[in-house]
Amino acid sequence: MIISSPEITQKRNLVTVSAQITLEHHPLNKPDTAWFAFPEKFLPFISGRTDPFAAGLLPLALALHEDLYIEGLVSPRLMYGMNEYQMVMSAWFPKLMSPVKIKSPAQEVLPAEHAGQTCVTLFSGGVDSTFTLMSHLPDRRADPAFQAKGALFIHGLDIPLQNQNSFAESLKIFNQQLALQGVEVIPCATNLHYFTSGLLSWEIAHGGAIIGTGLVLDKLIGNLLIPSSYSLDELIPWGSSPLIDHLLSTETVKVSHHGATASRIEKVEAVSNWKPAQNFLRVCVDEKKRSAVNNCSKCEKCIRTMTMLEICGTLPAVKTFQQPFGKWDILKWTPHYEAGEVWIPQTLSFARTRRKNEYVFPLLIAHLKGKIRNGLRNLIPRRLFNWLKVKKFPYQNDPFNPDFLDDGLKTES
Repeated sequence: MIISSPEITQKRNLVTVSAQITLEHHPLNKPDTAWFAFPEKFLPFISGRTDPFAAGLLPLALALHEDLYIEGLVSPRLMYGMNEYQMVMSAWFPKLMSPVKIKSPAQEVLPAEHAGQTCVTLFSGGVDSTFTLMSHLPDRRADPAFQAKGALFIHGLDIPLQNQNSFAESLKIFNQQLALQGVEVIPCATNLHYFTSGLLSWEIAHGGAIIGTGLVLDKLIGNLLIPSSYSLDELIPWGSSPLIDHLLSTETVKVSHHGATASRIEKVEAVSNWKPAQNFLRVCVDEKKRSAVNNCSKCEKCIRTMTMLEICGTLPAVKTFQQPFGKWDILKWTPHYEAGEVWIPQTLSFARTRRKNEYVFPLLIAHLKGKIRNGLRNLIPRRLFNWLKVKKFPYQNDPFNPDFLDDGLKTES
């Protein structure tokens, strides 16, 4: 894989940083240009270095087993970190990834006088990112260097680029709620997900993409916060982790993984008692059924979150879920245990600690359903399961298939 020197262009009130990507192999129908787009007012905060593309596309290079050659200026610290990063990822996913050679002829530190000082957090409106944001508001964080002034909301991660309305409506609500907290929502877009779709699970690829997007604003951001997906006692191999995220830092942009000391239900309780989050909490993963911040209230992740909110006693206050929902509705929850048996045990423990014993039986039934589901799944040979999965969810229907993009979105936002 060759990442060419980036170019900066301005069009339609946007500033776009793009780079030509040359692959040794040409699997599926992938773009030949990777890009990041921001409102044009952020132009003074963009250096145009190759760091964002290197961090964002490294997981794909490992999955394609292609050496990575990086043109343009690259951070020496990032180069060192990427080598460490690839060793961890290859150990975690030995059947999917292998170490590659990473080369860059132009390694240079961004001059200190151009380095950013602002603390910015990745933000999607979900439980993890909301918890990290509220934990870094001025009234909760004494050190100004770690008081979040910006929330980076990225179009193209979980909301496909072709779904302009959902992103715009979510952005409007986030702006309304966070402006009152002194936090600026920074909207941006990238097509990195369209490179990895069909080739590498987004659960593995997303970490490099979100950190890479933050690295674009290297003349603004000094501390980049990455919200945790799992707590320390639940860690599994994942694309974003306290074990690897910091490895994609540069000399001037420090990447910090936050929130791994709190369990998911502890985060749910905290954010659901925060009034702004009650108006925007967005967790749904069903692209067809959700609408902006309004959750479908039927998918596994929605039912999981609603169960936790119900036990916390805060579900009625959260306006983005369909009501009513009671303890027996927990029986609709069939946990997905592919990523480890995490959610039910910690929710059970929480309910017992809070003496919410009326929820214990429904949770045990849900736990049993999840165990049965996972047991039946494990009876299917891996190759057969993967074949069935491809048949049920063909790449042609993947919303992150580049065929769904018009020519403008394929090259720039």
